[in-house]
Amino acid sequence: MLSCVAMASRARSAKNAALALARERPEIGKVRAARELRSRGIRLSPSAVHAIWKLHGLASSYERLKLRAGHGEVRGAALSDSQRALLRRATISRRVIARASANGDSSSHPRRDELIEVAAGVFSAKGYDRASLREICAAAGILPGSMYHHFHSKEDLFVTVHAEGFRRLNEAVDRAVKGRSEPWSKLEAAVAAYIACLVGGNKVHAVTGTSLFHAAAPALQRRLNRERTAYEDRFREMIDGLQLPSDVDRTLLRLNLLGALNWTRIWYRPGKKTPAQIADHLINKILRRSL
Repeated sequence: MLSCVAMASRARSAKNAALALARERPEIGKVRAARELRSRGIRLSPSAVHAIWKLHGLASSYERLKLRAGHGEVRGAALSDSQRALLRRATISRRVIARASANGDSSSHPRRDELIEVAAGVFSAKGYDRASLREICAAAGILPGSMYHHFHSKEDLFVTVHAEGFRRLNEAVDRAVKGRSEPWSKLEAAVAAYIACLVGGNKVHAVTGTSLFHAAAPALQRRLNRERTAYEDRFREMIDGLQLPSDVDRTLLRLNLLGALNWTRIWYRPGKKTPAQIADHLINKILRRSL
């Protein structure tokens, strides 16, 4: 039986190891961090890692990257090219959110919410290039000039619709996996929730789903890509949590799975298999049996 002193010492060592790993590899999430710590002989669950990081202001990859980049005790530590790129994207995203809040573009504004829904319908029917702000304003019953109170351009409006779609997708996935601990069960629930959003007929989801496999002009595509990080991170962490053969490339598995899911909205027909049945078949009868 460990004494209280020994237990406290072990807990302190585990905490220090989790914080050291946050500085050493700031880009990885809690699941990969827990696995890395376990390989070093330190047993912490992903939730325990997250709790330690959160307590020390390191819950997000942005905060951990800023720490490594020179804010704190690791001042002067070099970031890799991929870490610098990740920090740059995270910084831009935070500025966009801050600007929207300062301008009063809150997602709770009823007219703004209505414009997002109306615009999603027009973008879904005509595509980004063929849709016009005049059409969107006409569908919303407002003068074209009124649109600029909420959005600076058609591109800004399209990016906002896209971001709203990802917000809803992420919330649906989070609700579906809540309370589940078994990794395959979590992935199956997430897949079912994701498919349900894509094929549910919602125009905002349709715009987001279409943009996942149709490339836009480079400048617009860069803006759209910023919104995908949180969505892809959810599936990255779930796949990182699976027990898989050592020769399985988890990145390729994730990309192929997401590609298959995104294509669902093209071939899906209501009245046949449900999203839950499709998820069960894909995860339990194809992936688990082949791996």
